[in-house]
Amino acid sequence: MNEKKLMVQYSVLQGCYWMLFGTIYSFSTVYLLVRGFSSAWIGICIAVGNVCGVIMQPIFAGIADHSRKLTVQRLTALLSALLFLTLVMQYFTPDLILPVAILFVFTDALLQVLQPLVNSVSFYYINRGINVDFGIARGIGSLAYAVISSLLGMLIAQTGSRIILAVGGVLLAVMICLLQRMPVLTDRCPAAGAGMQNADDVPAADGFIRRYPYVCIASAGLTLLMLNHNMQNSYLIQIITPLGGDSVSLGNTLAIAAVMELPTMFLFSRLVKRISSSHLVMLSGAFFFAKAVAYLVCGNMLQMYAAQVLQMGAFALYIPATVYYVNEVMEPQDTFRGQALMAGTSTLGGVFGSLIGGLLIDYLNVHFMLIFGTIMAFIGMVTVFWATPKTKGAPVKC
Repeated sequence: MNEKKLMVQYSVLQGCYWMLFGTIYSFSTVYLLVRGFSSAWIGICIAVGNVCGVIMQPIFAGIADHSRKLTVQRLTALLSALLFLTLVMQYFTPDLILPVAILFVFTDALLQVLQPLVNSVSFYYINRGINVDFGIARGIGSLAYAVISSLLGMLIAQTGSRIILAVGGVLLAVMICLLQRMPVLTDRCPAAGAGMQNADDVPAADGFIRRYPYVCIASAGLTLLMLNHNMQNSYLIQIITPLGGDSVSLGNTLAIAAVMELPTMFLFSRLVKRISSSHLVMLSGAFFFAKAVAYLVCGNMLQMYAAQVLQMGAFALYIPATVYYVNEVMEPQDTFRGQALMAGTSTLGGVFGSLIGGLLIDYLNVHFMLIFGTIMAFIGMVTVFWATPKTKGAPVKC
């Protein structure tokens, strides 16, 4: 197998996914505002989409764990095709609240489901002894996110919000082609594969919490951290408007944050050799709280741009650290579900962040939303600091 070619393919896959995420999710508020939605309705739509994503993630993770024929690459390609269809339908749907809301909910849910599967593609190969550097590939994803965030802000200002759907469709087409060309291995040995054994050998889902109690508690803390993170991202346009920002400023803010992720992502494979993944997860929690405080005290766009430096230790560390954390502390037959659990922290955080954030903005103000988010980030950080070290070494057996 040509490992260099595979690494390039996987890096492009990560790049396409995070450009897709930046296009659809990060600009969802801009898109829905133009189509006539209020902040509260936007929060409800994103929340419902994320709830559907939370429900669907373990279902598809279980399919990836069990199936002999439907590999993680093929499953990801199939879901990408379904997402492509929802974007095409939205493009030709008139500006009516109900049909747009329904299609957006499906789009959001499928976008959330793709994340753990795209991450798991790397460990499909890593656990079979093939060198795929997740940190570098995810760094390419952040770089691609930065580029699309900056460009899309300008394109929306010039052409309108429907460009979001066209860009998303192109990215999905590239993803599908990539996934179809990535090699599929026949080795299903439990020692080498991540959950690729017979369905009869997979432990029952209702025992997952008993096997990994502290991982589940840590994930609850991560959910609170991601609640604040998603609240900031979903309503960033409302946060920066009082500071003198606009859609171009939104794109610049997202781009700066994404660029700040690059050093952490590219060096993560070296970093994780020196510091355990559990401690890196804890460190990311501290940075998330620091970023929440920074957003709360920002008084102008220059300070907001400066606050994005904290992304280097927050989201940039959270993504690879949680992916490696799951792969280290869980048994091979549970890793896809573990990745879904970690992705679910972001998705569930998006549910509450979008819903609560929209309500707080509509009925109180943006500043109160930021205060609430800071409190949630502090509680999440404390929870992660308490639970994560207890999973060190091996999964808890019952």
